[in-house]
Amino acid sequence: MKKYCILPLAALVLFASDINAQGFGADGAGPAANPDPPTADQAMQQVRDELASVEDRWYGITRARWSYPQKYSVAMGAILTEQRKDADCSNPCMMHGWHFEVEPGLYGVQGSVGWGKLVAEAGSSGRLMHTVYLGWAFRGVVLRTWGDSPLMPAAQTLAGVEASFSLLRLNYSIGVLRSLSSKADSDWVFAAGIGWGF
Repeated sequence: MKKYCILPLAALVLFASDINAQGFGADGAGPAANPDPPTADQAMQQVRDELASVEDRWYGITRARWSYPQKYSVAMGAILTEQRKDADCSNPCMMHGWHFEVEPGLYGVQGSVGWGKLVAEAGSSGRLMHTVYLGWAFRGVVLRTWGDSPLMPAAQTLAGVEASFSLLRLNYSIGVLRSLSSKADSDWVFAAGIGWGF
């Protein structure tokens, strides 16, 4: 008889311990409340800490290329990006932001402002992106030609847009520009180039 009473009692003890393991309160009404839920102040402090850990940084960018109608040219500029303060671009790192370049060449000088994204490294230089592994950019450009430029007239001002793509340091660019000269043979000029950099 005792044997038949022990089995139901053991089952009752196991059932009660299973309820406690699932986090039910003593009254069995439902899961026990978390005694220390995060407060709104703690959440705001975490957001403030995250914002304090990032900063705006300038990195130098360069490009050397052959292009039409500018021929040989070298560009120098910078990109503004937001990074963590402890970020180190001596190894490859990703960045994106607004950038500008000034590109003097054999038959003209081009200025550009745009937005781009790239994976690059500065190495020991710290802030000059000397190796671009992958990158793309869209730029608004103004080009002033001179000398023996293939355009007619050779000296004129053009404005337009340029798309640029870099892969393993090689840079490819294509653009469309409108002449601002009333004496130009053609109102529109298609530009293209290949080079090294971003």
